[in-house]
Amino acid sequence: MFDLKKQERFVLIVLLASLLMGLSVIAYKKLHTTPGMRIGHFSPGYEFTVSRRKVDINMASPEELGSLKGIGKVMAGRIIEYRDSHGVFSSTEDIKNVKGVGQALFNKIKDDITVGG
Repeated sequence: MFDLKKQERFVLIVLLASLLMGLSVIAYKKLHTTPGMRIGHFSPGYEFTVSRRKVDINMASPEELGSLKGIGKVMAGRIIEYRDSHGVFSSTEDIKNVKGVGQALFNKIKDDITVGG
C-alpha cells in the first residue's frame, strides 16, 4: 500500500508514538485534576507543589464555595445570601460576618479565598 523506506517508516512510527504520548498526558491531566487545581512547579528545594486557584467569594457559585474546606451546601447558600443582601465583601475577613463562619472556619479557608474587584 505505502512504499516507504525504512527510515521513513521509523520517522512515522516516532511521530505516531509522540502523538499517543501527548494525548495520554492530556487525558491523564483531565482525569486526575480537580476544578480549580493547577499543576504546580518545582520550588528551589526541589519540592513539587500543587497550587489551587483561589475562590473569589464575591463571584463564586455555590459549587465553587462548596469546594472550600468546611463549606457545605447550606453554608454556601448563606454566603451567597449574605453577599446578595449586603453587597460584595471588601476583604476576605468580612466572610466572618456570615452566620456560622467563625474564626476556626475562616482559618481553614483563608488561604483559599480572595475578593475580586
